[in-house]
Amino acid sequence: MISFFILYWIFLKLDFLILVNTIKNANFAWFLIALMFFYTSIFLKSIRWKLLLKDAGIDIRLKDASLIFYLSMFVNSIIPAKIGDIYRSYLLKQQTGDPISLSISTVFLERIFDLSTVLPLLLIFAYISFERDIPFEIIITLKYGILIIFALILLTLIFLKINRYFVKNTDFKVVGNILSNFEKGIRTLKIHSIPKLLLLSIISWITEGFTIYAIFFALGLNYGLIFPIFTDLSGSLLTAVPFTPSGLGVVEYALIFILNLKNISITESSAIVVLYRLISYFSIVFFGTIVNFWYEFSLKKYLK
Repeated sequence: MISFFILYWIFLKLDFLILVNTIKNANFAWFLIALMFFYTSIFLKSIRWKLLLKDAGIDIRLKDASLIFYLSMFVNSIIPAKIGDIYRSYLLKQQTGDPISLSISTVFLERIFDLSTVLPLLLIFAYISFERDIPFEIIITLKYGILIIFALILLTLIFLKINRYFVKNTDFKVVGNILSNFEKGIRTLKIHSIPKLLLLSIISWITEGFTIYAIFFALGLNYGLIFPIFTDLSGSLLTAVPFTPSGLGVVEYALIFILNLKNISITESSAIVVLYRLISYFSIVFFGTIVNFWYEFSLKKYLK
């Protein structure tokens, strides 16, 4: 409901005929290139997740890790509150038998790596895009983002320090087992894996950033290389907002706000957003539905 209200408010003053014509005149080849960049970034993030699972002692093929990762994105696109992250661990348990509380720790670490790479990239790209005159709203957002990173790392360290004492003294054995598995997943992260994981995070996010860059070209717009990537990363970061599925409504509003900072018309901004969300939202819902049915059918056949 919140998503549709925001979307309605965004597109209320639009001339839909002009918007439709703008989209119809887009270069389809560049749109396909944008699609390719987006799905390449998903594959790279699947590789990163597989490496995190390997450190946690969970053995799974890259093909299966990629499939489960994509299905979690599908669930996050239709249900709010990041339920897809829990669904990912549930699907993994069906495959490997490993506890959900163990694999969910790899998703938690994944989020820390995401924030630790996206926010510095956004800061660098914002500095270049706006030639030192970074808008106040973006500076505030980045400051809060950096504070969140430090808070997450600090809370993680505190958790690792006190969890064993809590588990040892708690009467709730189920809770104790869950927390023990979660701690185990975090502690098994190997130091020598961190540079590789950081590099994969940077490459995957920049690759995803090229999605809007290609969409700009599809619409005949040229605003350089850095600003489209900055815009894309800003939108991608907001998909983490748990109140709506895949940040629906919030992402669209933020993207139009950012594009407006470069005086891009409301029609062109809306066309960029529509094409971007066709890739980053509707394609996941469409293909995810098909993949989900296929996966459930294959799993039932395997269990028999």
